[in-house]
Amino acid sequence: MYKRLLRCVREYKTPSLLTLLFIALEAVIECFIPFIAADLINSVQGGATMNDILQDGLLLVVMAIASLCCGGIAGFTCAKASCGFAKNLRHDVFKRIQTFSFENMDKFSTASLVTRMTTDINNAQMSYMMLIRIAVRAPLMLIFSTVMAFVMGGWLAFAFVVIIPLLAGGLLTVARFAMPAFRRVFKKYDRLNESIEENVRGMRVVKGFSREEYERAKFFDASDDIRKDFTRAERLVVLNEPLMRFCSYFNMVFVLFVGAFLIISGTGTTFSGATIGVGEISAMLTYGMQVLMQLMMLSMIYVTLTISAEAI
Repeated sequence: MYKRLLRCVREYKTPSLLTLLFIALEAVIECFIPFIAADLINSVQGGATMNDILQDGLLLVVMAIASLCCGGIAGFTCAKASCGFAKNLRHDVFKRIQTFSFENMDKFSTASLVTRMTTDINNAQMSYMMLIRIAVRAPLMLIFSTVMAFVMGGWLAFAFVVIIPLLAGGLLTVARFAMPAFRRVFKKYDRLNESIEENVRGMRVVKGFSREEYERAKFFDASDDIRKDFTRAERLVVLNEPLMRFCSYFNMVFVLFVGAFLIISGTGTTFSGATIGVGEISAMLTYGMQVLMQLMMLSMIYVTLTISAEAI
């Protein structure tokens, strides 16, 4: 199935590859920005000259602009690639439907085919966009941020050893329990589209036999059924937020408490071979937030890809 879908990329291979390249560059630059910022903070604390401060500040500005440009170019190429992929996929599906025999037409209802051509292809487009952008950026940021945290903070980075498995396990558990509700929704979209189609095609019959209230009730039942499943799934998905907040505040408290103790006690310069100062603590907080956000992104990718696979 995935090989067939990748064939729909066709003339949009170049934008897809450019997206991967610029996203990787953006991830690398963003991981080095806290490192330079930490050096700048330590320089200010150590009484550096104005020239040194301006040099570090100018370097940060250049890196921020470079990261912004890479992200903007990646967004442009990603939009072009994902929309082109959806266009080709929609064209191929429509072309395949035109070759259906009468047996196939009896097997697939019109409402089901409309759902495949609209909602399902839109989900596939979103999944492809996330694959070539977020699914590349998130793992790279996760790896680079963790490595840089261990380089700068030494044992302070061992807080990640606790929060990464905790958050990853929690996000995957929430997503796994929410997936059955999402799967049920796609099976009920056909019923909703079928209700609309029958009402539009038989509009004169409905009005002639005064069946408006019946058709309204039929549509309301189909729509409310979808609402209930989506509500049930969203109630589970929103549990990601408090879990994310807990891990974020735990990392913040641990880094600030242990780092401040090491600085005050004067042992920060020899802590596990890493120099711990105010700049390193600031960088550790930034890297911790980056790690947690990328785990959240990976959880969203998992949910989106599972929904798309179920729809296709």
